[in-house]
Amino acid sequence: VSMSGNITNEELEEIKEGFEKIDLNSNGYINTSELGELFREIGFQMPGYKIREIIQSVDLDKDGQINFNEFITIFTDLKNDDVAQSFKKALNKKEGILAIGGTSEISSEGTQHSISEAERFAFANWINSSLEKDPDCQQFLPINPNTDALFKVVGDGILLCKMINISVPDTIDERAINKKKLTTFTTQENLNLALNSASAIGCQVVNIGAQDLKEVKRTFLGLRLIRLVYM
Repeated sequence: VSMSGNITNEELEEIKEGFEKIDLNSNGYINTSELGELFREIGFQMPGYKIREIIQSVDLDKDGQINFNEFITIFTDLKNDDVAQSFKKALNKKEGILAIGGTSEISSEGTQHSISEAERFAFANWINSSLEKDPDCQQFLPINPNTDALFKVVGDGILLCKMINISVPDTIDERAINKKKLTTFTTQENLNLALNSASAIGCQVVNIGAQDLKEVKRTFLGLRLIRLVYM
């Protein structure tokens, strides 16, 4: 491993342990979602774009993820930063994290995305408040923030499209959203519309496919998309 001269062997071991704790699926990489979760845990509310900038600045192979060598660079940069101690503490407190794998054809097989229970609660309340008066969303609302209900309502794409328009008004033409008598085909259209629109407003939707969003057991990925829009 190529290291900065500022990193001691003891710190290298600490970095390795930290990397493994963030890398929830042990595939040797961490993504925007996993890194963002770590910063939120330490109470450092870093905007999504800033997290993406950090990854881009150290992502030497430009694959949208961070390998161990690249993670060392982040750790080194934070070593003398005011969040460094909190950063280290967070590595030892990876609790309350819910993870799910992405396995659609266009997602990386085995890729795992994570979301905290606190985020699930916050997202549900945010959506309830933001869409309270939207007639197209009454069938979904209110979402109970204490259950897995939120995971089930992103599957047809309607709610995702609505949240994107709240984040950046008029990104999606409401007439393009299929809202009634949904079929497998029209649901797929909604999900593709949400994914493409999220990408258009600057969200990084690497390793998320419409099939991942549609399957109830994998709708954590929908929440990952909501997280990007929310931030």
